[in-house]
Amino acid sequence: MIELSASVPFLWRLGIESKDGYCSVAMVIPCPSEAEIEDLTIETNVLSLASDSDRAEQEETLEWNEDDTNLFLKLVNERKKELGERVGDSIKLDLSDPVMIDIIDIVAAAGFGVAFASHGLLIPTEGCDPVRQIEVGGKVSLRTVLGFILAVIVEIEDSDVVCVVLEELDIRTAGEAAIGLDRVCVHDLLLVKRGDILSSEFAERSSRPSDSALH
Repeated sequence: MIELSASVPFLWRLGIESKDGYCSVAMVIPCPSEAEIEDLTIETNVLSLASDSDRAEQEETLEWNEDDTNLFLKLVNERKKELGERVGDSIKLDLSDPVMIDIIDIVAAAGFGVAFASHGLLIPTEGCDPVRQIEVGGKVSLRTVLGFILAVIVEIEDSDVVCVVLEELDIRTAGEAAIGLDRVCVHDLLLVKRGDILSSEFAERSSRPSDSALH
């Protein structure tokens, strides 16, 4: 368990470019210069498309922006509530908690991933009651050709919503060649519409929500 104050600056470290044009993304927690331990690096499963040839020769370190920080704090505080812990000014990182590692991956995906269009992947939400109040960091469901899946909202702009997918979909099994994707992986980004956003209960429970219609 690592406890940090909210003032500790987090960093992203982009690894050396791979032959297919992508950089690895890692979270870095700087340690004070007087400390005898090295900076803490947490590798993610997210890849960033390299923007120029310079990344082929050296690593790049970036400070977290406000969107990164706000999303991270939102998800961490929600995790604290789930565990019955008090939400305070300090941040506890339990790196043995797979949910905490998943949060870091979600934030990395939101910052560096490329959103796929969801045309052909989602089916109409007829009979389902879309979520009317949505917010960044909220856990939701999406109704796909393979059923309901969990996702986290990471960006909202007018009617467009970007979500990080929390479940893998092998679209080939659905025989949906028109989608243009063979597979949607965990932590991929999807661009959807507000009307596609459903309560997380549709994907979290074996039965539909008791107060939501599904015909």
